[in-house]
Amino acid sequence: MTSVNERCVDDTSVLPAVPDVPPLQRRGSTTFLASIGLVWFALCVVVVARWVGSDQFTPAPKIGPDEMETWRLIALRVFEVISLIVLLLFLWYSVIKPVRQTGRLSLDGRFVIGGLICFVADAFLNVQKYLFAWNSENINMGVWVKFLPFHGSDAPTQYAESLIWGPPMYVYFCAGVAIVACYHAKKVRRRWPYISKVTLFVGIFVFEFLFDFIVENVVIRTTHAYAFANTYEPLTLWAGEVHQFPIYESILVAFVGCVFTWMRMEAEDHPEGLSPIESGLVHWRPELRGWVRNFAVLGFCMVTLCFVYHLPFNWLGLIGDSVADMPSYLLPA
Repeated sequence: MTSVNERCVDDTSVLPAVPDVPPLQRRGSTTFLASIGLVWFALCVVVVARWVGSDQFTPAPKIGPDEMETWRLIALRVFEVISLIVLLLFLWYSVIKPVRQTGRLSLDGRFVIGGLICFVADAFLNVQKYLFAWNSENINMGVWVKFLPFHGSDAPTQYAESLIWGPPMYVYFCAGVAIVACYHAKKVRRRWPYISKVTLFVGIFVFEFLFDFIVENVVIRTTHAYAFANTYEPLTLWAGEVHQFPIYESILVAFVGCVFTWMRMEAEDHPEGLSPIESGLVHWRPELRGWVRNFAVLGFCMVTLCFVYHLPFNWLGLIGDSVADMPSYLLPA
């Protein structure tokens, strides 16, 4: 009697020969991220153009009787000046100087530019509800939230989104912490060459958590530049106060910083200096690689900020019921 295995072997002899199939061309994450980056850039152009051409492009009106103390107003202006200086330093050392020396952008430069473009997404914080309060004394031209996708009909459309200290936050909490973390991580790895990556990133997360927690709380308490209007109370410190602070803000910002740090660290360890974002560049024609790389990094910035920060922040804020007791200059018009 013929065994089952023998019948199976015999049956394959009647099948037609199948030629060798060439491997599929793989573009890695680069093409996917570049597509997202291109779509996001086009959306930013449309949103900003509609905002600038509308009656929303004007400083947000000041409402209510409350006036800022003089010392707070001075502190706010100092914070704006410091933020502007920090941004200019990043642009010089990460964008302008490397381009002048090598003729091309570095990964740090792309992170800086990507962070600035992704600042348009900042208005997503209030796309459904006033979760993040802005001081009407901020140097501003209103806000573009009305022209973003998913804007709710009951959501605010007039408040003072900062054009001075807002964009730098998308630079130093992303590219900035990655540069600093990688610098110190090299020292740690030289000192303890067998340290695991998990241990290393736990330390990086703690550093970035503390950096955000300290900076944001100092800014909120001294300048009233912004406040967390509505938060999830079980994860909120000083709930109900004007300076209430959701601890998940620092957790999410630290996670964002860790993702940027990981990409930068991977690029440093790669023999050609390529991060996982750029893993599929070899499959593109040389004349297109620069553009593909730029949009891929922009797509990475947007995906990271959207899924690691904005979506969880909005979800926790929308289900939260801790409302800050804010002066009128922190309320929307």
